[in-house]
Amino acid sequence: MNFNVHENGFYPCIFVFIVCMCLGIPAAQAANGQELYLAGDYSGAVEKFTSDLAGAKEADRASILNNIGTSYMGLGDLNKAKEYYQNAVSADPAYGKGWINLGVLQEKLGDKDAALDSFEKVTTADPMVYADAMVKKGTLLTELGKLAEAETTFMQGEQYATGSTAADIYTGIGAIAFMQKKSDVAERNFLKAIDADPSGAVLAYTNLGVLRVTQGDYDGARKLFKTAISNDHSAISQASEFLKKLDQMKPEHTNSTS
Repeated sequence: MNFNVHENGFYPCIFVFIVCMCLGIPAAQAANGQELYLAGDYSGAVEKFTSDLAGAKEADRASILNNIGTSYMGLGDLNKAKEYYQNAVSADPAYGKGWINLGVLQEKLGDKDAALDSFEKVTTADPMVYADAMVKKGTLLTELGKLAEAETTFMQGEQYATGSTAADIYTGIGAIAFMQKKSDVAERNFLKAIDADPSGAVLAYTNLGVLRVTQGDYDGARKLFKTAISNDHSAISQASEFLKKLDQMKPEHTNSTS
């Protein structure tokens, strides 16, 4: 059967990250500022982190500036957030979390070239932060249609990634392969993503489900979509939508036994 996923409303999900801004909190400041931020008291967090900044050691200034920027993000004040992220990386140009947050914000503001530049500033000094930057850079490049460059970027982060970040890397590589009609490569990487983070690889389950649809394995697709839905606590995938579309298809197209 020649099944066109796009005509039937199915498509691979390019990796989409929820903007979880990185808090880089020195131990001495962790108690109050972080607690206020996590409780949703962003104004209080700004006040506390600003107070901490006054007597901070030079080595701690970048992370505190970053935290103020993140608190302003919580308040929805993007210009203030950008100012403090820029101050953070100016205080310490090697501060990877600051570059990632600045890049995410620049992308949110529509300055994609500046975002790519910021992600590229992150070094391997902190391997996990570097891997996270490569996820974000690779995702943005994929969205821009620069698939070869995106694939290279994901692969640069692969050796440094573990857990959920590794799942993100493999999901990105798999999505690119899917778009290039390399089904075997796509499937292999989606399975790697699931193996790296079985409960968190929501988009990998979803994309593998779409791949199963193209292969005519509708029962397999249903199971994968249902697994994605059960783990999708932040509503980042289209698995629920895809499952509904699959259930609405004509019986002769699905051959469901479930």
